[in-house]
Amino acid sequence: MLEFSPIEHFNRVLRLFWVLLAAALIGGLAGYFFSRAHTPIYEANAIFSVNIDLEKVPQKPLELYDEDLALATTQAVLLSPSVTGAVLADAARLGYPMDLTQLIAASSIERRLAFWVLRFRSTDPSFAQTLVNLWADYGYQTMLNWQVTGQAPVYVVFSPPTHSGKPVDPVYFGANKLILGGSLIGFLCSLLVIELTAGRPTRIEQP
Repeated sequence: MLEFSPIEHFNRVLRLFWVLLAAALIGGLAGYFFSRAHTPIYEANAIFSVNIDLEKVPQKPLELYDEDLALATTQAVLLSPSVTGAVLADAARLGYPMDLTQLIAASSIERRLAFWVLRFRSTDPSFAQTLVNLWADYGYQTMLNWQVTGQAPVYVVFSPPTHSGKPVDPVYFGANKLILGGSLIGFLCSLLVIELTAGRPTRIEQP
């Protein structure tokens, strides 16, 4: 009768633990170099400072939900058809025609407390810088127009955006996941090889 011995199995893996570590390291390095094999992507970002003027709030106190909703006007403006349409027109004029889906896929808008960060990514660092700054300018002017027309609360204070400089270092998206995934695959593969080359379980003779 064949019997699996957990202790024997553990000792076998422990003796060859250096193989597991080496395979995990090789897998991680493979993931790292795979992430660097892609075309470099550069990310430019423009920053908006947006606050609430409590003196202009018509009904006090302003609930947190209403405050968040008012501040979210920043994102609504940046993604409005008039603003994105102007950005797409400039992209075509600069020699990088794209549609709205491509624009959204290459950008992101992130809130950090009182700041909103508009990001745009491209293989051309100069284009990334130029487009994100144009986008920020269109957005800021539209924010002010929305307040005049009543589409944005008057108690929201939109400050002029801080323009992006030209990005220098490329951004490698997903590099950490690729490294972790490569290490895990290497570890599991080496564990499987150890199991397949270890021989059959101990045979126990029946009396």
